[in-house]
Amino acid sequence: MNDSQILQPVEDVWHHHCTALVEALDETIRELQNLIRLDEYNRHGHEENHLKDTLGPFATSNLDLSSLSKVLDKSGATRRMPEDRLNRINGLLERLEEIKSRCSSKSMDLPVLDIGEDEKTIHVTAETHLNKSADVFANLRMAQLEIRSKYSPAVHDKVFESFNWRLLSPPELALCPPVVIIARLTDDSGDTLRKIMSLLESRKPFKIAVMRTSLRKAYSPTADPTVPATMAVETLPLAMRGVYFLQSSIADPKLKTRLFEALTSPRPTLISLLVKKENEDDEQFLARADRAMRSRAFPSIVYNPDLAKGFVTCFDLSSNPVQEETYTFADYAAGEPEYADEFSDPPEGFSMSNLVPINEFLELVRHQRVGKLPCVTSPNVDEPVVKVVSQAVVTQTSDQMHLWKTLQEIAGENNPFVISTAATLREEHGAQQKVLLENIQKDMEETQQHREQVAVASAVQHLVSQLTGVDSTEIDLQNLVAMGSK
Repeated sequence: MNDSQILQPVEDVWHHHCTALVEALDETIRELQNLIRLDEYNRHGHEENHLKDTLGPFATSNLDLSSLSKVLDKSGATRRMPEDRLNRINGLLERLEEIKSRCSSKSMDLPVLDIGEDEKTIHVTAETHLNKSADVFANLRMAQLEIRSKYSPAVHDKVFESFNWRLLSPPELALCPPVVIIARLTDDSGDTLRKIMSLLESRKPFKIAVMRTSLRKAYSPTADPTVPATMAVETLPLAMRGVYFLQSSIADPKLKTRLFEALTSPRPTLISLLVKKENEDDEQFLARADRAMRSRAFPSIVYNPDLAKGFVTCFDLSSNPVQEETYTFADYAAGEPEYADEFSDPPEGFSMSNLVPINEFLELVRHQRVGKLPCVTSPNVDEPVVKVVSQAVVTQTSDQMHLWKTLQEIAGENNPFVISTAATLREEHGAQQKVLLENIQKDMEETQQHREQVAVASAVQHLVSQLTGVDSTEIDLQNLVAMGSK
């Protein structure tokens, strides 16, 4: 996926929107033309020559068309449009026809800017483009007011004179051709990320496409792998909750749909994409993207602020496959040529028992790591070979694991508070169920005991009746049960 392939979804979105706009323009133009036709009839439909054509030979021989024309003309005069309104509608029709022509030809320019351009230039270009789009919707709004006979020059002229993109509704903004800014991230892109944040803070509906060929990050030699401290694209939604965020790659089967949704959001949007390296073929790229997703080196993330009111429910991590705990960023890096210098053979004479798989190494506290080296099993040789992992890759592996756990907690998955609360509720529910069962069992035992006593007393009642000849109904059964219970 290169720049041209990134821009293809933008073209697709605009073509889709053009179709919708052409349909809206067609309908609006037809309704305005109906108004013009009605006014034409009110102005000239009662003229004698028109009546003659309308009513035919019978009317000509049986009616006084001249007198009829005068009578009808008087009644029609009150229904004629004022000249200023007629002129407005004719002007609207001309502008809407021109807009329709542009949309039909898909000819509207789509500004594509580079993050390296001057920030002021980016804003000016965006304003110009967005206001050009706003003019389309301003004309449609004016037309709808005219169709409903609601346009008031005293009120609306001033409104539409200063109409700009900030007055567009979210559905209208979603239909505007996007302003795309391309940003390429390298291993040290702190300045680029800060500029991205500055642009997004303007609240303009920019679509910033962050292109990433490499996933390497730069760390200080003294960086503590247990406390990562680098700025990450994936955490921007935490600081900028009004921004739509998508991170995806060709490994995501929903990529096309998700790109469309991101590009049509009326909000400022940040799209992070894993893209092809130079000379990388499609098969190699797909395999790399798949490994990057599985290892969480480049997880699939959607944050849509309009999805729900709650922050947590706006996150979607569902495209990521179930992760193997042993497959980490270091395992991904071990298969990438650019990281070849970060993996080495164990030192000569080093005890193999002190080589610890990196996922286990990162679970050790600082003093437990003394004398041990983190390792992975390299997949790039005929026979798997154990390789020692550099400090830089250890730090980034820890960073990626921490980032993924953070994202899961934000999205409500594997959240310690949620898990603890659920466990507490299960424990409380279990205790309540236990008490309930014990009470039910006790009640059942007492009921069973009472039934047994009644059965014994009833048998004694019949036996006494047979031995004494006394009617069994005269023998106190309750007294016998009470005696039995003692």
